[in-house]
Amino acid sequence: MHPTTPSDVIPMLATAPRLPSCSPLELAAALRRLHRAGIRRGYVLVAPTRLGREPVRWWARLCNVVEEETGLGVVLVEASHRGVDPVRVLAATGLETGIAVLQDLARGERSALLEISRGVCTGDLGLLAEARARGAANHEPREVEAAIRDGRLCEVLGPSSGGLATTA
Repeated sequence: MHPTTPSDVIPMLATAPRLPSCSPLELAAALRRLHRAGIRRGYVLVAPTRLGREPVRWWARLCNVVEEETGLGVVLVEASHRGVDPVRVLAATGLETGIAVLQDLARGERSALLEISRGVCTGDLGLLAEARARGAANHEPREVEAAIRDGRLCEVLGPSSGGLATTA
């Protein structure tokens, strides 16, 4: 047995604790909700927050650009703080397919949605931190805005690959 030295302890302390994965039942519940909402392929999880002027319009534009440029669906959920009503964002998009609002999510369901999403876009710091801890791609609004401006949105969100599991 080797003694523990400071050089061994520091990397352990620096490692962020990994959140427990969602349970199989929570994953199944999230998949059922996605399928009922018509989301069958890869999607971006969007939790709209307040951003300066006309936040509903900004988030609706983001949803439209994601759909047009990536072919990914969009799942709108409520942000925990300073949120914008996802139903209003959905109405402002004018999209009829490839977008859904999921409300009243249990914490485990939300975690499952984070884990299986192609990316998360929000200004909600808690949701961004959870996405980072789970290893999910996460982007703040300013990062996504820059990617749209530079024509790199597909690169940032990654290519769409296959569909979601059908057995939930």
